Amino acid sequence: MSWFSKFFGTPGNDDSLLNNQGITSNSENDVNVLEDLFVNRNAPVVENDKEGKYSIKAYLEQDFFHKGYNDGYDYHSVEVLDNKINGLKSDFRYNLSQKIDQARADIVELENHKIDVEGMSQRMVKQLDNRIAALRSVMNELESEIAMSALDEGSAMISIHQYRDGYIRGTEAYQSEKFIAGSTGLFN
Repeated sequence: MSWFSKFFGTPGNDDSLLNNQGITSNSENDVNVLEDLFVNRNAPVVENDKEGKYSIKAYLEQDFFHKGYNDGYDYHSVEVLDNKINGLKSDFRYNLSQKIDQARADIVELENHKIDVEGMSQRMVKQLDNRIAALRSVMNELESEIAMSALDEGSAMISIHQYRDGYIRGTEAYQSEKFIAGSTGLFN
């Protein structure tokens, strides 16, 4: 009878069944089991990037000099330089228009939230008004950057000047290597 009760036990004795199978009902061991299931024991980090969402800083921090140097070395043509600069401008404007669209969507969301809380708290309504005003200000700045980039002014010119400088240096490197290789007669 002990063999039979060992597997099935008595209805009120659940701990004996767990202990017989090597499982304990201790909460400390449950935590260890859960920790063993995960590869990374650190909790996930949620990035809250409020300012960077509308910032053009990430675009401007690219290495345009290096891109220009490589293109100048490979192509060394004024037409290619002009086309690449026009591409940089259009890419810059496209990124800004994406940020403007995101700001518009956020404003609509905030205005809807403002309607929901309007009768509950004046403080919340004021905070939402401030946030909406800040987003409209950001939108105006981004739209002015788009207009200035069309006139070869504004923040876009930082990247364009770096690219043009790199392109010129890359073309010079190509020309000097071509001159040295041609004067030695190795590549004739």
